[in-house]
Order: sequence, then C-alpha cells, then structure tokens
Amino acid sequence: MMGLPRFRIPPRRQPVPVNTMFKARVRASRLTEAEIREIMDAVHHCATRMREGVATELQVHTLRTTMLIALEIERLGYVRGLHGHIEAALIAIKSALTRGVETGQWRPTQLQLYELDAITNMVDLHEHQLRNLAAIELHTATKRVIAHMQSQGGGELLNVAPAELGMEVTA
Repeated sequence: MMGLPRFRIPPRRQPVPVNTMFKARVRASRLTEAEIREIMDAVHHCATRMREGVATELQVHTLRTTMLIALEIERLGYVRGLHGHIEAALIAIKSALTRGVETGQWRPTQLQLYELDAITNMVDLHEHQLRNLAAIELHTATKRVIAHMQSQGGGELLNVAPAELGMEVTA
C-alpha cells in the first residue's frame, strides 16, 4: 500500500537581529582624518609626479580616476559647485595622457601652466569634498564610477598598492 508522500515543513527562519542605529551611524559617519589622509596621500603623490614631469601612466590614470570620482560626487549632489574645476582638471589630464602616448608607448610629459593650475586646484578642492562627505556617499560615488567605466569597456579594475604608485611604504 502506497501512502501519501510526506513533506517536511521547513522550520521558520529566525530573524537576524539588526542593529539599525549602528547601521545608520556607520552610513552617516564622516570620513576620519586617517581615511582622508590615506586617500589624499596617493592623490598628492600622483599630482606631484605629474607636476615634476616624471609621472608613470598608472599615476596619471589614478589621478584621472580620482577626478572622475570627484565629478560623480558633484553629479550626485553631495558637494556642489565644483563642476567647472573638475572639468578643467579632467581636460588637463586628458591632454597630458594624449601627449604621453603619442609615440605609441608611455613617455612622461611636462604639464603646461594652465594644466598644472587646474590639477593643483582640483586636488585641493577634492580634499574639501572628502571632508564634507559621509563614508557611504564616497562609496556610492566610487561604485558608480567603476560601474560606468566597466560598462564603457574601460579596461580592468586595478586595486593599486601605494608601492605600485611609487610611494614609500611606512610601517
């Protein structure tokens, strides 16, 4: 005699306790001084190398990506009023990149005075942006820039260590 198939009713999942106040506080917290310094040390290093005319292609692309993140912060409305400065810096970086690869392989290039001014100005203003952002806002802008670059076929995503940028590692 065949009986009815037996089905086991799965036990109810226990709700996972969520500390909503902790979650909200983390999302709304400003970047710490150490986080801002860590970000800006790499940006200042890349800008200095460009100013000296000895920047590697990776350093120039790192600076360009930083400016794209700054532009996304502007677009999202977190810190407004820097669009013209960001665009000027991006144009300066693009022209330096174009000159650097004219021969088919990377060659460091000297910056023109207006390029130097635009990049230096925007590096200082990006630090101002970071001081007025919540951590989640920077994370959101960064994720959007990465997604946009990947959707445009912008190459591979690199996680660059300070040593790869030519920065001294202090332990």
